[in-house]
Amino acid sequence: MVLVVGALLGALAGRVLFVLAAVVALVLAVVAYLYADRVVLGLSHARPVSLDDEPRYHNLVEGLCVSAGLPKPDLYVIDDDTPNSFATGRNPNHAAIVVTTGLLDKLSRMELEGILAHELAHIRSHDILVTGLGTALVALPLLPAGSLSARLLDALVGRGRERDADISGVRLTRYPPGLAAALEKLRRDQASGLSASRATAHLWISSPHDRAGRGRLDERIAALRDM
Repeated sequence: MVLVVGALLGALAGRVLFVLAAVVALVLAVVAYLYADRVVLGLSHARPVSLDDEPRYHNLVEGLCVSAGLPKPDLYVIDDDTPNSFATGRNPNHAAIVVTTGLLDKLSRMELEGILAHELAHIRSHDILVTGLGTALVALPLLPAGSLSARLLDALVGRGRERDADISGVRLTRYPPGLAAALEKLRRDQASGLSASRATAHLWISSPHDRAGRGRLDERIAALRDM
């Protein structure tokens, strides 16, 4: 009898723990879905910019959004001289584009348009939801694990998404040389080192912590040159 009662209590406790774990996981997933972009923007020290602050930035995004049939995302800037960018959010109605001051300063209008079209492609394809959840649910909890976190993110996010966004972006601008030239500038400035958290490295158009990043950029530039 004691063994039977013990087995029943053990089974009941196991079910209770399973339900509690499922509830906690669900709550974490909902919180991550709603606030992952805020976490990303905070970690990146991104600041919002108005039309008066950066008219070229705003005008280019507005024009591209009209062509793509997308609502205009919130626009942010990070004070860093290394040119780079990323998009974040959970859907096209709740999205943001982030660029460095170096990107705005060093790229021509056509090159910047290519980069912004690339980021809008991530928003249109809902990549931003996957990458944002990756930051909140994988990268941050496993940040102390170092390379393990990077490998899990690679498996979750996949490196092919950047090439796909390149292609979708140039379909929007109809000018592959613009994005190709922009990526060449990013490649040349890679050595200067963007100050970015490992938890958000997978978001960038050129990951600042990817040792194979230069080779990946070469492949992407070559593909754009062939279009």
